[in-house]
Amino acid sequence: MSLVLLKDFGVKFKYLGVLFTSEGRMEQEIDRWIGAASAVMRTLHWSVVVKIELSQKAKLSIYRSIFVPTLWS
Repeated sequence: MSLVLLKDFGVKFKYLGVLFTSEGRMEQEIDRWIGAASAVMRTLHWSVVVKIELSQKAKLSIYRSIFVPTLWS
């Protein structure tokens, strides 16, 4: 666990992968989650979604196993 003291801004630290701030805000954490999910979705789009060779069931399985966990990590 790392602890960062920011001048005039309070304390931030990351614990179990979640960023905590002394103000109780989560904007940075939400932005990080959105960025990670967006990157995964971009990659999945070009490597999975546009492939006509894959069935809808296979695409959904890949989506559930890769994209959804990214939202919660």
